[in-house]
Amino acid sequence: MTKLPSDSVLARLYHLGVKDDEIAAQYDVRKQAVSKRLVTMGLRRAPVAERVRDALALAREGKIGSAGVETHHSNYASKNLKVYLRLRLGDESVGETAAASAERMVRRLVREQLIIDYTRDEGWVLVPRRSSDDRWIVRWPEGAELPATDIRAALELPSDPDAVVPTTE
Repeated sequence: MTKLPSDSVLARLYHLGVKDDEIAAQYDVRKQAVSKRLVTMGLRRAPVAERVRDALALAREGKIGSAGVETHHSNYASKNLKVYLRLRLGDESVGETAAASAERMVRRLVREQLIIDYTRDEGWVLVPRRSSDDRWIVRWPEGAELPATDIRAALELPSDPDAVVPTTE
């Protein structure tokens, strides 16, 4: 694979409106590499990833208080939860490997009747589902602020566990 062009060339392509996948094809790289570089250059923020991070912070604060130290953000459940939400919210920059891992986790949640919960000591963990959990994939703390409506919808288990990410085509 060749590498991406210089920042100035990439910025020019971006401002000309060339799409990430077109740039990726031109330089024989993945679309995610183009997106990541544009984010690093400050030309684009990763809005879906930021919204997911902020929404999950609401759940943690509901459990540990705003003075708690942020930890456990890179374990299996946490990583896959973030990827799942990004997929459900339409983030096209998610890589195939990450998407497949998130899909496997969601299938496991359905198959084994589990839910993701946050504990101060262990972080995001898989625990047995309760009837009060409804169709959410995360046990939301009582009294914690709920995320935006679209994120709440994304937090639900898919109706068809074999179609984790609903197709829009």
